[in-house]
Amino acid sequence: MNNKNKSLIEIKNLEFKYHKKTILEINNLTINQNTTTVILGPSGSGKSTLLDLISGFNKATKGEIKILNNPKIYEIGYIMQSNNVYPNISVLKNVYLSAKNYPQWVKSNLVDEMKLLSNSFNNSKKQNLDFLIEKYYKDSKLSFWYLLLFKLKIFFYSKNLKKAYQNLKRLLFKNIFYKKWKEVAQKLDILSLEKQKASNLSGGQKQRVAFAKAIIKKNKFIILDEPFSALDAKIKESTINWILDLKKEFNLSLIVVTHDQQDAMKLGDKIILINEGRIIQHSSPQELYEKPLNLFAAKFIGYPEINLIKKDQNYSYYIRHNKIKIDEKSLKSNAIVVNKKHLGENINYTLEFNNFKINLLSKNNYEISSKLHISFDDKDILKYNQKGELVS
Repeated sequence: MNNKNKSLIEIKNLEFKYHKKTILEINNLTINQNTTTVILGPSGSGKSTLLDLISGFNKATKGEIKILNNPKIYEIGYIMQSNNVYPNISVLKNVYLSAKNYPQWVKSNLVDEMKLLSNSFNNSKKQNLDFLIEKYYKDSKLSFWYLLLFKLKIFFYSKNLKKAYQNLKRLLFKNIFYKKWKEVAQKLDILSLEKQKASNLSGGQKQRVAFAKAIIKKNKFIILDEPFSALDAKIKESTINWILDLKKEFNLSLIVVTHDQQDAMKLGDKIILINEGRIIQHSSPQELYEKPLNLFAAKFIGYPEINLIKKDQNYSYYIRHNKIKIDEKSLKSNAIVVNKKHLGENINYTLEFNNFKINLLSKNNYEISSKLHISFDDKDILKYNQKGELVS
């Protein structure tokens, strides 16, 4: 099975109450592995509550959340608004403490180094060393003694005292860590920052350090809570691209919480749109934009906001601004420019059309009161019933 289609998280019949008030209710939700899933919604919608339930910081009132391999809290990477770095110590020390406090990382990386050492000896010595490695890894109660025996054998198997010292030095945690640190830091472009205090870093640099703390522990599941809130627009754009590259390189599963729909559209393979504690839609960014299942989704996603162009007793008819064409050659007009706002590359025009105010973007410069002819295809019209549900 393709890992991308394998379930990372399965949620069923979930309910979370606070002071007897239902804050979140989800009947069924599946989040796939090796994808970037964005939880999107306005303030107070329940997105942070869902994140806390997934991460284990809160417990559901009822229902179940199943996570692949049932990871412990320290086996999930967290990139929070504050970037969860210790400000008064160096970048290197920040990542060092993260690795040191994860027992499984310490043991597995020590075993890797022990195996490399074992491979440098001949068959009989290697056989003895491999036996001790296996015992050290599997027998947690006696692991200290098996490691001590391994070190003693390395000492006696080495050609001379100098070589013995070099071999044993390789088994020191700080040396094992620094070897792994260099690999990760070079990929994240933070090796030159290792001696700097975290308090002296920019927001983007702190974020990279936070990622390093997760990646060095080989966390494959990383949660990001409003990761771009402290970044300016230019840095945010480059950070989004960097995170997408990072996801591919390390084969990560990311869950991102944001209130910014543009960030969600750029970053997400899938978007979970939440409002008032319920999932409104769970789909790709393209599906969410082109086929929003209700009016809340239609109006929340996209800029300018989706345009109402017709209304009758039973239905409301909407269209996206990018589906509207301005016919420069037409001698007829059916719309008039009533307002305009320069947005850099484009101008946001407000037009009066069929007694409705609609908005669209154009690079062309039209004066207020200009008469225009606009057109669109009927297939691009979205039709909603009185409940606000998509009909066609």
